[in-house]
Amino acid sequence: MSPTQKLEDVHAEAAIQWMVEINSGEMSESQVRAFEAWLRTDHANEAAWVRLQEGLMPCGIAARSGTMGHDVLSKRLAAGRQSRRTFIAGLAGLIGVGTIGSGIADRFVPLGNILADRFTSTGGQETVALADGSELVLASRSAINIVYETGLRAVQLLDGEVLVRAAPRATPFEIRAGSMALETFGGTFLVEDRAERLAATGVEGSGRIRHAPGKPESIAPGDMVEFTGGYRRWRKVDIEAATAWLEGLLVAKDSDLLAITTRLQRYFSGIIQVDPSIADLRATGVFSLRHPEAALDALAESLNLSLTRVSRLWIKLGPAGRGAA
Repeated sequence: MSPTQKLEDVHAEAAIQWMVEINSGEMSESQVRAFEAWLRTDHANEAAWVRLQEGLMPCGIAARSGTMGHDVLSKRLAAGRQSRRTFIAGLAGLIGVGTIGSGIADRFVPLGNILADRFTSTGGQETVALADGSELVLASRSAINIVYETGLRAVQLLDGEVLVRAAPRATPFEIRAGSMALETFGGTFLVEDRAERLAATGVEGSGRIRHAPGKPESIAPGDMVEFTGGYRRWRKVDIEAATAWLEGLLVAKDSDLLAITTRLQRYFSGIIQVDPSIADLRATGVFSLRHPEAALDALAESLNLSLTRVSRLWIKLGPAGRGAA
């Protein structure tokens, strides 16, 4: 197979996933050993890894030797954050020359977010410390721009979800998302901007919400306001459940199956397909976002559903008896 031939197979997808992990700078020692074992397990794995590295060579991502030794890998992990933008540029280049498909790459890294000041890949989470003592935590597949200048403290959520811990200061802190802006002189808030919803939740402290063309309204801990389809809805929420993703958990309380799997999808690089006939089934439980496949197994067992693994990165949920795991 030539370097420019499309790598539309599970080995290539796994190679991309490992490359994303390595360039995140956050791999544990056990993950390093798992990567090395993956390389040794199957010659097709090593071949896909070598092809990916060769394609990324112009961006200085990998050594020509194909596999990398433990010491080299450790150095790569230490420098992971500095090289992330270079790595993403390399992926974009591979898409441009047809080595990999944009659909595959986007499953691992949201390509629309790569020009943001900060962004996370699928399953990723990043904490960002700001100069004034404030802190941001980005959820999976999220992107922000940071706007700091004289008399202004602000972040723009471009996509996804972010927890903002705004340090108390005389200058207000502003969180912008779509047509909504939240202003606080100190406090903690969750803000979400995804295709299906725009929302803000008070966690600690007080703030004021503006949504064009409405007037500013106060938001307190436990308050959540969401804007969908031109409508605004206020309600009280469980703060611990709303912030459970910080610990890698999804808390569902009588939630429909489609809503649960939609959240799990943000942490899974493959495809989760839900049969429409079971989309409205209700479930309550605590599920792991760090292990979405295990969460899907638990859902299938508790709701008596069929779960079919079409491939490593394609899982189908359906009525009992329609498929087999």
